[in-house]
Amino acid sequence: MKPRLAFLVVIGGLAATGPLLAQDTTLLPEIRRELAIATDDTARAEALARICFNLIQSDPDSARWYGDMALALAQRTGNPKALGDAWNNLGWLDAQYGRLDSAQARLERALVLFKRVGNPAYASVSLSNMGWLANKRGDRVGALRHFQAALKQSESVQDSASTSILLYSIGTTYRQMGDFKVAMAYMGKALAMERALGRPSKVAACLMGIANIALEQGDTAKALAHYEQAYPLSVAQGDLLGAGLAQENMGNLYLGNRPTLALDHYTKALKFYREAGSDADMAYLLLGMAQAKQGQGRLAEARSDLVQGRTLAIATGSTALVMDYEKAMGELAGQLGDGPGAVAHFQRYVHLKDSLQGADTQRELARLRTAFETERKEKDNQLLRAENRAQQERIRQRNIQLYGLVALAVLALLAALLFRRNYRQKRRHAEVLEGLNRRLEASNAEISEINALLESRLLRSQMNPHFIYNALGSAVDLTDAGRTAEAADYLRGFARLLRMVLDHSVDDTVGVEDEMEFLRQYLRLEAVRMPGLAWSVEAEQALLEEDAAVPALIVQPFVENALLHGLAPKGNDRKLEVHFAQADGQVACTITDNGVGRRAGNPVPAKAGHRSLGMQLTQERLRLLARRMGGPGHIRVEDLTGPDGAPAGTRVVLQLTQGTPRAS
Repeated sequence: MKPRLAFLVVIGGLAATGPLLAQDTTLLPEIRRELAIATDDTARAEALARICFNLIQSDPDSARWYGDMALALAQRTGNPKALGDAWNNLGWLDAQYGRLDSAQARLERALVLFKRVGNPAYASVSLSNMGWLANKRGDRVGALRHFQAALKQSESVQDSASTSILLYSIGTTYRQMGDFKVAMAYMGKALAMERALGRPSKVAACLMGIANIALEQGDTAKALAHYEQAYPLSVAQGDLLGAGLAQENMGNLYLGNRPTLALDHYTKALKFYREAGSDADMAYLLLGMAQAKQGQGRLAEARSDLVQGRTLAIATGSTALVMDYEKAMGELAGQLGDGPGAVAHFQRYVHLKDSLQGADTQRELARLRTAFETERKEKDNQLLRAENRAQQERIRQRNIQLYGLVALAVLALLAALLFRRNYRQKRRHAEVLEGLNRRLEASNAEISEINALLESRLLRSQMNPHFIYNALGSAVDLTDAGRTAEAADYLRGFARLLRMVLDHSVDDTVGVEDEMEFLRQYLRLEAVRMPGLAWSVEAEQALLEEDAAVPALIVQPFVENALLHGLAPKGNDRKLEVHFAQADGQVACTITDNGVGRRAGNPVPAKAGHRSLGMQLTQERLRLLARRMGGPGHIRVEDLTGPDGAPAGTRVVLQLTQGTPRAS
């Protein structure tokens, strides 16, 4: 198991007086006294932001409340420094609890405000935090880029306190990249500066960083010596997280050959983490504890620790940690004889690993290493480069809206082309049918088969523009509402769905698994414009194993009907379930919603100019396919009621003719 480092975080809200190793609740009484005697809203906002930061680990709900209060006061005064402090600390709160996209947006807003203030030390705060956020995502390229930018800002104002922490952060990133020689050099510089500054808790963090590098180099004696130096320093400072981390890393030393001793250290670390209320640290620790118990043959306990730890890891948003859990759970599943479970975990592990270790990423990391070492010798150009980056960011922000409009225009053009193609197909099919009827009257059976095939494809070609119309309407609604970024995401999802529609439209049947993936993509898009929608698309394992097939694009109109007429009129608690199962040698698809029922749902008025063709076309197509394939194909609709007899939703059962899917 890989050793871990403490987070040395530069925070806002402290007038750039220095970084902290972790939140310190002992500072709260003094900060609250400052808040009580503050004479203006700006001072109050800065005090509230500091309270927010120091509550992040112990009481995140209160931290968010104080952060929101700080933001409200800062917005009232319009002070960019106070606004930057509030956005920065709220962003770090989101990062600690796995809300990584929100954290990125808030830290970027803080950076813009700090640059407006004009003090490089403030900009260094947000750049450093954005580096740790990128690290949490597993983005080593982004982490190194942000740390390098923060270091240049810090050195420009000769802020040795922040510079030391950024040297530590860069050393940490190089260690994660496997460049241990460079990592050790940066960590040694950070340790020397922290000793000169007289900050014991950060000295302890640097000692653990050096120990971790030594451990990865195979020097366990050096690693243990540094861990043993770091632990009493953390305890003396009351640093629960630092003490726990030292115990955890010492446990890692013994994990391979002395699991009992490793568990003793892990148990001590767990006590510190629980006392500090740090779920993120417990997520890392439980992985080691599970591996130690697995080594002792306590497989059931190991599995329990892995399940609990994986849940915490997902909440932290750390891709690398979730990847480690998937690998460990796959190994344990194999040891327990659970072959399918092991395969599933290892597939997720490989997917996550590929996303972190792609060739392009490695090349970019190598480029950054060389570029940064060269940049350190060219400080005369750093102000010009910083201004260029700021200008590029402003241009990028201005172009986002333009890109969205261009994407909409392209999709509108594509839709028009599809309408034209479908119209021409309809005319061509009609002409072919008419000619065949005139010339092949003597072959009635063959003519019926050809007509049925052409009718089925004709009906399906009418369904495609019907669906495209509705989907584009959703994107337009988002754009009209001013949600441009969401509209762009929606259109990317729609483009993928459109590709699936085009792929399926050339075949009568598709595999059940392909049809399920199509429905999932469709429901992801519909969930954007229908808040509170909970949905699932499942199938019996036997259907997936035998590669059963169903008529292409047959289920979506019924799902759309359930959303529009059953769930849309309902205020909340919207649920939709789609389930594929075997029934008498056929495939049965059941669509169940907890909507308002048919009586209440039918009166919903259609939009102007809209004709509801999906259900009519699908029923006709199902009839034709059943006739061609010799199956019973039919539709059954059930009205669901609650204990009091009130409508409780609708269930639609499609009896689908089972066919053979196209070869991939």
